[in-house]
Amino acid sequence: MENIEERFEILEELIRKVSKHLYPYTEEEDIAFLQKKDLRDRLYGKFPKCFLTLKGMGRDIPFLPICNRLGIQDPNMINFSMKMAQKMQSNPNFDQEELSLLLVKLKKLSSTYSKEIPKPPIQAAKKGMTTRMFGNIKKYLDGVRGNKNA
Repeated sequence: MENIEERFEILEELIRKVSKHLYPYTEEEDIAFLQKKDLRDRLYGKFPKCFLTLKGMGRDIPFLPICNRLGIQDPNMINFSMKMAQKMQSNPNFDQEELSLLLVKLKKLSSTYSKEIPKPPIQAAKKGMTTRMFGNIKKYLDGVRGNKNA
């Protein structure tokens, strides 16, 4: 189960990297995209997990974006939302407890999505090479000895 989760994390990171090259939108273009209410509502309808919500007027308001316009969690958008939440903390009109919880979530997301793609450990590669060398030696010795398994 852990191995599958690690592979999904690597796959998500690769998709995010590829999408940057296929759709080279800048952070400013993504923010301008989110400023248009109809486009923002469409993105929220399609990808509701792309926004952190603030409670206001008796309902949750999708306010802090964590995804780009393609619905992929993006570290640039997460950092933008962190800056916006920090500015909102200086305003006493907002619920400070809720904002501090949102900042904790954003920091956790930022630390997760700002990492590079995990690479296989060097030790595992060395072990694989050593195992292959021993296998080749065994085949050679079996051939020299005349074993039928060769």
